[in-house]
Amino acid sequence: MRYRNIFRVGVVALCVLGSQAGCVLVGYDFGGYRLEAGDASVGDAGHGSPDGADCVPRTCEELLAECGKVPDGCGGVLECGACEVGICGGGGRNRCGVDPCTPRGCEELGAACGEISDGCGDTVQCGRCAAPETCGGGGTSKKCGCLPVTCPDVGAECGVIDDDCGQKIDCGSCTVPGTTCAGRGTANRCECAAATCESQNATCGTLPDGCGGTLDCKNCAAPAVCGGGGPNRCGTLPCVAKTCRDLGVECGPASDGCGKILDCGNACKAPATCGGGGTPGKCGCKPTTCAMQGKNCGTIPDGCGGTLDCGATCPAPATCAGAGVPNVCGCSPKGCSQLGAECGLVDNGCGAKLDCGKCAAPKTCAANGTPNKCECKPTTCAARGANCGALSDGCGETLNCGTCPSGQTCGAAGPNQCGPGVCMPTTCAAKGYNCGDIPDGCGSLLHCGSCQSPKSCGGGGTPNRCGCTPKTCDILGAECGTIADGCGGVLDCGMCRPGRECGSMEPNRCGKKTQ
Repeated sequence: MRYRNIFRVGVVALCVLGSQAGCVLVGYDFGGYRLEAGDASVGDAGHGSPDGADCVPRTCEELLAECGKVPDGCGGVLECGACEVGICGGGGRNRCGVDPCTPRGCEELGAACGEISDGCGDTVQCGRCAAPETCGGGGTSKKCGCLPVTCPDVGAECGVIDDDCGQKIDCGSCTVPGTTCAGRGTANRCECAAATCESQNATCGTLPDGCGGTLDCKNCAAPAVCGGGGPNRCGTLPCVAKTCRDLGVECGPASDGCGKILDCGNACKAPATCGGGGTPGKCGCKPTTCAMQGKNCGTIPDGCGGTLDCGATCPAPATCAGAGVPNVCGCSPKGCSQLGAECGLVDNGCGAKLDCGKCAAPKTCAANGTPNKCECKPTTCAARGANCGALSDGCGETLNCGTCPSGQTCGAAGPNQCGPGVCMPTTCAAKGYNCGDIPDGCGSLLHCGSCQSPKSCGGGGTPNRCGCTPKTCDILGAECGTIADGCGGVLDCGMCRPGRECGSMEPNRCGKKTQ
């Protein structure tokens, strides 16, 4: 798991993005209910760090959690206390407030694994994954999976590596002339180990070192001559210099055996190169492989004039180049805005659910029957049983419900109902309202005040109450890193798969590594 571990934990203590002051929490999305890192239940090393340090649990303060239970990012659960006023979740996820809070479960959130916050002060365990799968490890939030690393992901140029999902990948052999796999001791890297005079059994003259340089093996003491004792060895016998043809060398430098270097030219025709087939001094070309290129579908050039078939189909919902990477199976998930979803849960097209948030009052999700749309369904005088005075229709307009006959008073028989006697108007305080306009029950409207940003009237989902509904990673279109939730909190939107980097192309989106 050595490569995947580095990927998963590389951002444990990364404090980034000025708009979202805070640090990334591996494994828990405070606002988006996203669990991306390794499942602690299977002992995944994703809870460590690149240098082997243990996972550092987050605190309630770091998570902006005022109450209830939240995952700490290291397999544990934080107890963030109880509310002195209101209920947990009434002011937003794990925040105190007076608004009602409806707990959310695994099925509603499309979570098949991991521990998530229900938003109302408790946590829900949605299952555990069996190794080598981890929660979110296949690239789909809250689902068990394992995303195999590729040779390019981990910089492997040759040899065999673990794919971190229980399989081996053959990253091929070296194609650069003179190099061998781990030639200088670095695993899975093509390196050239230069020859020495001793390794060539040479005591005199010059000869190629096999890596583009030249070895000087000194001169012979008279009367010995270089080559008199064998190729590049001192001796008293005469030395007959070899030619490129004598040596069977087609290209590049070669020793003539008598202390000099021959230039055998470069008669190779592309795509062949001198030594490219693995034999020094011979023209050749060593084809690449699909694994070496990190490709798993479609056809690609083999680098030697042929083509490679990297696979015909991808497992649904992935398609070949579906995530924008040529010849790699993938799926490009759609965001809430792309799907036109303003609220609620919706499929992202790649097997996961998006949490597109909730609506600000007086609107509610699908109030008029349109899925995932914030809508307001106005009431009527008849529906409210009102036959006099002014009444809000619940959607920002005012209804005129008529006047009372002589001798009767509006509100005397009940709110906005005609009857004999006197009407006692209600107050904003009596209703627990602190913003907007409400009927006083006696035919008039009361103005209950206004809200200070980022709160708005009904913004927390309760009419005539100042509040703020935190945005989710999904509704913000953020797939990685941290980002402000619009209500003073910070969201952790997870990490990118190996070989991808958060923010390299655009903020909070996974893109190619910039190196």
